[in-house]
Amino acid sequence: MGNFLRLCLVVLRSLRSRPQGILDPSVVHLRVWPNDLDLNVHMNNGRYLSLMDIGRVDLMVRCGLGRWLRRGWQPMVAASFCRHFRPLNLLQRFEIRSRVLGWDEKWLYVEHRILRRGTLHALAVVKALVAERGRLLSSAELLACAAAVPAQSPPLPPWVRAWLRSEREAIDQLKAESAGGA
Repeated sequence: MGNFLRLCLVVLRSLRSRPQGILDPSVVHLRVWPNDLDLNVHMNNGRYLSLMDIGRVDLMVRCGLGRWLRRGWQPMVAASFCRHFRPLNLLQRFEIRSRVLGWDEKWLYVEHRILRRGTLHALAVVKALVAERGRLLSSAELLACAAAVPAQSPPLPPWVRAWLRSEREAIDQLKAESAGGA
């Protein structure tokens, strides 16, 4: 329930905010609440990714992709990479800085940084897409609804390309193992 309330508040704020381009970062300010904590009394690792969803919604609404709210679009994450650097403790304020790194024909790649007082606490990249009534939208269809979209995707950072290569290799290996054991 706590995340739903946070999401609603962020959506309302996003709808009233100044529109931005697809490559511009969005920033959401939050605080660590008791329901965010794990047994070590700091923010649960899984909660970071849940809160990054809220950052992605803010980004989508502010750059014009918020039409998914009215059109029944379903944003989905297919893969994520998350690295935790420092814990966040009860009642600490922090920000989620979200930005689109780039895209290809099918996927949008979004980076999330969780910062407290300018110090990086967590970094994640998600590989995402959007479905409409069960049909996957191409990046071109999705980006046609956004503001200030360049003609081409910026190049993805080398470390993101390396992550995507390792993901493809892992999937190929799992498929080969499944085929061999079937």
